[in-house]
Amino acid sequence: MVVFLIPEYNEERTILDILGRAEPFADLLVVVDDGSHDDSQALVRGWCESHSKVALLSHARNRGMSGALRTGFRYVLDLGAQGLIEPDSIVVTLDADGQHLPEEAGPAVAELDARGVDVLLGRRDLSGYPPSKQIGNWLLSLWASLLSGYRFRDVECGFRLMRVAVIADIMPFFTGRNYGCAQELGILPVRRGWKVDNTLPTRVAFYRKGARIRDGLTNMRMGLVAYLRVTFGRMRQESPADAFEVTCDPGVLDKYALALQ
Repeated sequence: MVVFLIPEYNEERTILDILGRAEPFADLLVVVDDGSHDDSQALVRGWCESHSKVALLSHARNRGMSGALRTGFRYVLDLGAQGLIEPDSIVVTLDADGQHLPEEAGPAVAELDARGVDVLLGRRDLSGYPPSKQIGNWLLSLWASLLSGYRFRDVECGFRLMRVAVIADIMPFFTGRNYGCAQELGILPVRRGWKVDNTLPTRVAFYRKGARIRDGLTNMRMGLVAYLRVTFGRMRQESPADAFEVTCDPGVLDKYALALQ
């Protein structure tokens, strides 16, 4: 089973296109609206009316990519606890802005199985990126490599495939805060003994500006936090701030169970 996890924040221009292109490759689409103030959430709600295998989760306020992924992971694990998703099912994380190509998911799922790994992370061709971006990505990948013991080539790539069993295992250590999700999702699985592969070539439709030196330093700090948490067994506790609402089709669990029969 393949689940697409798509965080989105103010992506009214692209979200429906991404959903339409991802649908043929997914058994379930999980969209996490991270406190958008444009029409993107309304567009997804409208899309839900004619598509049953979709869930829209929403935050009352923006929590960033890390927080949105954490919410999506929790929802997937809830499905697993109800017997709707098996531990070896695959979760594909995908940006809602169109940077990554949903069409690559089908071949990527086959590659994950063929390579016998638990996490498959895309590796972008950054040759067309600004030198500052290339250097920054190299440093962040090197940092994650040093902390994990696995040689990452592009730890910051947002196109990743993870088995549900991996998510269940690392969630107690995953903070889901700030901008450190890529570092955490790279380091934690390796340190927990899962097989990780970061050599899958993946295309990007465009380069999106916005990352700053401060963001890179935050990433490095969160990588260190992930390393310390998993090394010393410091688990994260849920809090009221982690709450989310299922705002699209609250009966999705029942409908999905019927679809699996």
